[in-house]
Amino acid sequence: MSKGTTAAMVAGGVLIIVGVILTLALIRDVWQLVKGVIGPLLLLSGGLIVAIAYSEYQAAKEMERLTAQAQVSTPSSSSTQPTEPPAPPPPSPMS
Repeated sequence: MSKGTTAAMVAGGVLIIVGVILTLALIRDVWQLVKGVIGPLLLLSGGLIVAIAYSEYQAAKEMERLTAQAQVSTPSSSSTQPTEPPAPPPPSPMS
């Protein structure tokens, strides 16, 4: 491991410990912050879900349109005339 990697790991460990201590020491403030974030979080989550669902709806509608268009432009197997089988090859001359 390089010195930079070791230093980053030590710094990360120290920050985790300090974060846990501050979270426990300021638990009321953290809880107030969490309660304050719940409303906007639900609003944004709901908006994202609606946007994804609308996109899926449009994609399904487009797929249905393309499928119907392909069925109209491609003749079905019942409407085509059967083709004659290819003629057998001529017999080879025997010597």
